[in-house]
Amino acid sequence: MSALVTVVVVLALVCAFNTALSLALVRRMRYHAELLTDIEHHGVPAQARRPGEAVGHFAGRDADTLVAFFSPTCVRCRKERGTFARVAARWPGGPERVVAVVSGPDATAGFLSDLGDAARVVVDTDEALRHDFGIRGFPALFVVSPDGRLAWTGMHAEAVPGCATP
Repeated sequence: MSALVTVVVVLALVCAFNTALSLALVRRMRYHAELLTDIEHHGVPAQARRPGEAVGHFAGRDADTLVAFFSPTCVRCRKERGTFARVAARWPGGPERVVAVVSGPDATAGFLSDLGDAARVVVDTDEALRHDFGIRGFPALFVVSPDGRLAWTGMHAEAVPGCATP
């Protein structure tokens, strides 16, 4: 009989531990969900140079320039093209201040044909621009300030400051 009581007590302790562990896991998941919501609201930084760093090819502009890099082999880039087209159409200064770069050896301007007249499309087959911006992952979006420094970086067009999609 004492063996049965011991087994029941051990089983109750295991169940209590399992319940406490499950509650702690749920609490941690809620915390991470809040963090992810905050990150989505403020934008996920691009896998590239950080804000404040200089990019020489865009120095000397008189207003902020929106620059986006896409790769034809990137699945996220295919999904992001439409959102970027809507943001580019609303960018202050119009298409003169928006540059969309298709990067990679298979790059063609046709990849961004849905942009229409909202941006200037640049084909970067030798990936020189990609290296100038230090890009390690696609898509990558930047706001380049007039002094040639990165004012903002991100991976989602809907997070571009001041240009949220409707």
